[in-house]
Amino acid sequence: RRDYFSELDLEQKRQRQKHSKTDDNKQSSPTPDIPPQDIFRDGSKYSSWDENGFPMKDANGKELSKAATKKLKKIYDAHCKRHDTWKEQNKNNDDDSKSTNGDQNKDKTTGETGDNLAVKPPQ
Repeated sequence: RRDYFSELDLEQKRQRQKHSKTDDNKQSSPTPDIPPQDIFRDGSKYSSWDENGFPMKDANGKELSKAATKKLKKIYDAHCKRHDTWKEQNKNNDDDSKSTNGDQNKDKTTGETGDNLAVKPPQ
């Protein structure tokens, strides 16, 4: 028969391990502003990449295993989606800022831009 407290300790240990694994994954994921072809360009981990920047060989020059390739492919695909979303958001933000900045330089009464406005001296 198992002790209640030992069961509780085991459950708490499992929860801590689960949370530490998810924290590690969050910390190791690259930021969306990094292009997908650059996320694995670390010379200390990989020595060869394909044209898309996907690693082909480890730092020792050995081919990556199927399991490692599958794991990296999953990370790569997820990052591509996040990067595309980030690009679209920034593209929309850039378009919005360009249109609003142009309006800020217009005279409210005449509609002329700041380049055409003459500064009137105080009277």
